[in-house]
Amino acid sequence: MNIIAALLLALSLTWAATAQAAGTASGTPISNTVLLQCDLCGPGGTSSNTASFVVDNKVNVSVAESDGAATPVVAGQPAAVTGFTVTNNGNAVQDYALAATNVASGASLFGGIDSFDATACLVRVESGSVPGLDATDTETFIDELPPDASRTVYVACNIPAGLSTGDQAIVSLVATTLAGTAPGLPGATVVQDAGANDPATVQVVFADAAGSDDAVRDGTHSARDAYRVGALLSLNKSVIHIEDPFGCSAPNGCRIVPGSVLTYRIDLVASGSGTLDDLVLSDPIPANLSYVPGSVIVDGVAKTDAADADQADFGISKPNTVTVSPGSVSAPLTSWFSFRATIN
Repeated sequence: MNIIAALLLALSLTWAATAQAAGTASGTPISNTVLLQCDLCGPGGTSSNTASFVVDNKVNVSVAESDGAATPVVAGQPAAVTGFTVTNNGNAVQDYALAATNVASGASLFGGIDSFDATACLVRVESGSVPGLDATDTETFIDELPPDASRTVYVACNIPAGLSTGDQAIVSLVATTLAGTAPGLPGATVVQDAGANDPATVQVVFADAAGSDDAVRDGTHSARDAYRVGALLSLNKSVIHIEDPFGCSAPNGCRIVPGSVLTYRIDLVASGSGTLDDLVLSDPIPANLSYVPGSVIVDGVAKTDAADADQADFGISKPNTVTVSPGSVSAPLTSWFSFRATIN
């Protein structure tokens, strides 16, 4: 083998062995030495000087809205909650300051136009104890987030009274990178190092993309979500009466045994404002129960089991199911229906 070929081979093999993959932690020292070996180079070959550097701090944060849809609210609702995910895409542990703001009127999101401002907005970080915003979520900044890790962040705002269906407020969550220093305390705002690279020093390099309300490579990122005024539905189902085979007939206290007849009641509440179209309620009869024919009552009016004009049926729209189809209704609304079933 000639000297040039041996030198090229040694260089390529040494470089390949020391190359690092993306994602190396900030502050990691990397050293590289070339070994020259040839027929006439002597025992062990010849080593070059060592070229060394430390990996810089790549600052890259992202904010994402949680579900890709506007959050339904009603006029006058307090502390309406929407969610975001903040991710550390960099290579060092970081803290993040969080701020929620209303965007300018006329902006669009999720098919709606911003027409009012939400008020008294606050930001909380999910503690991990119980999913969803609750009393355990007290942190207002993200503390010591490792690389490639994410945290759920909630924005809770009050919705003004006197709004109409379809009115929308768009809010923006902005995460700003802070130094990850001491747990429990927010670090200082991270500033990008200017000038030429210093291979012996860990320098800060911004690598974030532009968000909805910030610029590219500025150490921050942002995303938007919306509150849209409409009607909110709630359902509650309960057993309101029992008749057992031993002569007991009462709301409670009777025996629940084969042959007992249960009366179920389903309460529907639509709060807020607006029209709910194509409303259908389906209640399948559980196993070990048999529907009592002709027992459906809607808002105090008895209904037939047939598919007729009374907007209720049993087993026609869906097998072994009580179906109530009021169609279009306007909120606010309170309605109920009931039926009876026997324990087999």
